[in-house]
Amino acid sequence: SEACVIVRVKDRFVEKPSPGGWRDLMINFYLADDPNQHVCEVQIVSNKMLVARKGLKENANYARTRNALEILEKLDARDPSKRWTRVRYLREVEGRKAGELWSLGFEIFDLL
Repeated sequence: SEACVIVRVKDRFVEKPSPGGWRDLMINFYLADDPNQHVCEVQIVSNKMLVARKGLKENANYARTRNALEILEKLDARDPSKRWTRVRYLREVEGRKAGELWSLGFEIFDLL
């Protein structure tokens, strides 16, 4: 509908499950009349996956890993062959320190 503006649809049911095997469909959108365009997310997931996720004792670790992977994706740095060029840019042009890049989800190997 014209009330919502779809920003992104991420199909991980069929197209591309997460590295951890998580399958869902995410729809990011904002309301057309929102002048700030606050992005919202609707996540569609099977009941079995939701129960399994809630039962994970290390859910905090999962959340950190997922956030790190999403940051790397946003930085266009998930592809290992591109990561070193992104690290070089972030360090040389933006002046980012190794510790900051580590906290963004880059690995030690990427920082060498």
